[in-house]
Amino acid sequence: MKDILWYSYHISIDDIQEYQEYSVFSLYDKTYYFTKVKRSKEEFEDLLQVCEELMQKNIPVYSFIQNINGSFITMVQDKPYVLLEVRDANFEYGILEMIERLQLVRLVPQKHVLYRNEWARLWGEKVDYLEYQVHELGKSYPVILSSFSYFVGLAENAICYVNHVQKLMPTQSLELVLSHRRVAYPNYRLNFDNPLNFIFDIEVRDIAEYLKSMALQEPKYALIDLKTYLTMRKPDIYQASMLYARLFYPSYYFDYHEKIINQNTSENVLLPILDRVDEYETFLKDAWYLIHGFVPIEPILWILK
Repeated sequence: MKDILWYSYHISIDDIQEYQEYSVFSLYDKTYYFTKVKRSKEEFEDLLQVCEELMQKNIPVYSFIQNINGSFITMVQDKPYVLLEVRDANFEYGILEMIERLQLVRLVPQKHVLYRNEWARLWGEKVDYLEYQVHELGKSYPVILSSFSYFVGLAENAICYVNHVQKLMPTQSLELVLSHRRVAYPNYRLNFDNPLNFIFDIEVRDIAEYLKSMALQEPKYALIDLKTYLTMRKPDIYQASMLYARLFYPSYYFDYHEKIINQNTSENVLLPILDRVDEYETFLKDAWYLIHGFVPIEPILWILK
């Protein structure tokens, strides 16, 4: 890694923390991430345009650093990498800051490659792929094998719910905002301002992902933040329904599933999630009543019993 940084960026550094898909180092009181890019060429070009727009608006975003050839992409063993300058990585965005940010950047036709709103199709494809994995490899992963059917059930509920509420989609053009593949709780700047995490989607995507992550740790505060969002933004019935569908979809479980299978992560990372199944079901029930108090979304009957 030292040689790569020298030959590609003329950066000479000895103290480098190396991980599976990225490296971290500090230089002149600044922190840098050299990380693999899991985006297509077209997506990456859109990301560069998004970053330029954010910087013109003085909205925080991590900067891509060009190599000595003037390219933002550096190839390492035929894999694309980028160098990111990281600032204030531990700054935390709360629900109010997230709401403000989600209103600042809208999708324009030139960035259509980053559009990610086909939830039901994408979720269905993910479930089919993971079911195939479990069929082929499940015997080697007893925790996944014993819990997978339950979370597939949640996913199928979410998919059916999304398909059902499509009739509620506004007839006018649906507004899409700068969103993220994942938003965790706590929501640190290291994730939220990282352009490699950017996509465009409807506003409730980030809110739902954040609340899901919070609910697995502090469900009471997740309901408080949900009420804050509903009060401030007053989503229409389509957005509110999609918010609830996304709360149902267990991305947190499937993310760990893929890390276990593909990165040899221990199955023990699933145990806290499995321990909180009942607690999360209670959150889903309370969240429905809370949302329904603002806008009359359809119920998922079994969760309300």
